[in-house]
Amino acid sequence: MRNITRVIKWFCCKLLYKVEVHNSEALDKYNSYLICPNHSCVFDPVFVYPGKYENDVHIMAKAELFNHISFRWLAKRFNIFPIDREKTDVRSLLKSLDVFKNDENAKLLMFPEGKIVIEESDAGRVYKKGAAFVAAHINKPIVPVFITRRPKFFQKVDVIFGEPFFLDTKEQNGQNKMEYLSQEIIDSIYKLNSNSDSEG
Repeated sequence: MRNITRVIKWFCCKLLYKVEVHNSEALDKYNSYLICPNHSCVFDPVFVYPGKYENDVHIMAKAELFNHISFRWLAKRFNIFPIDREKTDVRSLLKSLDVFKNDENAKLLMFPEGKIVIEESDAGRVYKKGAAFVAAHINKPIVPVFITRRPKFFQKVDVIFGEPFFLDTKEQNGQNKMEYLSQEIIDSIYKLNSNSDSEG
């Protein structure tokens, strides 16, 4: 499988786009965590996929993709499982919890925005509650990641890994708890872009 990973990464990250990864050492600070990037391009999962941990990485993807035979083939080899975005998919959320229950080194790649966000005005404002739900129930750190939005072919793509952090679930109560925690995750992602701009 490692050879397949290398070919896919090379094609997407070296040929189609020029991907530059920043602060990837953040992935080495914990054995198990959620990887939470923003999402504006169909190739984002490849950009951010940590190949060196491929045996422990699981990916949540929209259920519609599993209608394609080629994707189902990939899904079996890369621990990809579906989520129905049109409803609260309890089965998928329970699967997410089981991932960590069964593997002390598990990493789960989830896109908190829940879909490809095209409009600039929606960036940082659109989110689903799944990542917050999982993180709150398993007490695992989140690694936020900012990926250059809407990249063009053959141009540079920055993938910026942030420092892992834990959600402070004790400080928030009530029915808006998951909304608050979800927004916290989104803010941590887009803050990486702001920090990058200020350093530049």
